[in-house]
Amino acid sequence: MKRFLCRFFVFLIPFICFGFIAVPFFFIGIQTGELQNFDKLMEKQRDDHSIFIGMGYNEQTGYYKLKNANFYQAEVIVLGTSRVMQFQANCFSGSFYNCGGGVGENYDEYLNFLKNLDYTPDVILLGLDAWTFNNAWNKSCPLIDKYKPVMLIERNKLSIIWNIMVDFVNHKWNWNSIRQYRMNYGFNGRVRDAGFRWDGSYYYGIDYQELDLQNDFRFQDVFERISSGVQRFEWGDHVDTETYGYLVELLEYCKANRIEVVGIAPPFAPIVYDKMIASGKYKYLSEISPMCNELFAKYGYEYFDYMDGSILEVDDTYFIDGFHGGEVVYACILHDMIEKDSSINRYIDMGKVVTVIEKCDSSLLLDNSGHHN
Repeated sequence: MKRFLCRFFVFLIPFICFGFIAVPFFFIGIQTGELQNFDKLMEKQRDDHSIFIGMGYNEQTGYYKLKNANFYQAEVIVLGTSRVMQFQANCFSGSFYNCGGGVGENYDEYLNFLKNLDYTPDVILLGLDAWTFNNAWNKSCPLIDKYKPVMLIERNKLSIIWNIMVDFVNHKWNWNSIRQYRMNYGFNGRVRDAGFRWDGSYYYGIDYQELDLQNDFRFQDVFERISSGVQRFEWGDHVDTETYGYLVELLEYCKANRIEVVGIAPPFAPIVYDKMIASGKYKYLSEISPMCNELFAKYGYEYFDYMDGSILEVDDTYFIDGFHGGEVVYACILHDMIEKDSSINRYIDMGKVVTVIEKCDSSLLLDNSGHHN
């Protein structure tokens, strides 16, 4: 019996040691919000709009956007991937919420997101990423052919604690850095001052200042994707017919529910767009606008093509990376829509749009004073 107990105790030693080591990291997880009740974090942000939610290990973007959209029930919403997360409420005169990042696949997922809303918005600014029209990329997208609830993703807390510990050992954060932005929740919020604002738009924090630390510094990451034809930059000659079908279903749903839709093709950094065209491997891009213009017009909707960022008269310095524009880029989009007499001009505040554009020479030179505006 004694021998058994001794062996059992020896067996337990690693677990006991791990428990003692993990305790401070558990409390860090609680303190930063990574291990807190996510609904409670959203409630705190609704009460204090200066808070950013930038999770590092417990990201819940789809759930977060859906719950907030249903809470605010804004007249105008933005629906799309992370490439439309820079539209901000401070450019609109009516109520607004940015659902960008709440979806990431094809338009069957977009439709499912709308079916999860418990109210009907008046207008949707619909982000139409170029790669959604590429069959090679779409092969990796799961099909949503019936209603699927958008729910909180249950993540293993021990796994979160372990990842926090690993990143500490790898010097991705330290005890001082975790205290830099105490008003925020999540490791990205605490360490990088990055995360979602109350209106659903995204602030990139210190990435605005430390450009050389970005994954896509000088667009090298995107250039490699273009050369290899991978990770949303797959090559293609023609638009995907299945995507066309998904988009038709989405617009049919919006029309039946009297939702006005304005389609927007988000911009690539000019140098990235030029490289794609020069490669000759992205011929399908030239087919997107004619197809979308005809399809959207069929339903009485508008479509705006900004794939080539240079048409907005901004250069590469206005982009976070090769395919994410800064907030000035998206203010320029709204400015262009106003000048083209878009049907949604009644929701846009021209004065506020101009203020965003004029407050800096480049969106990547913004300082943190914009944090609490």
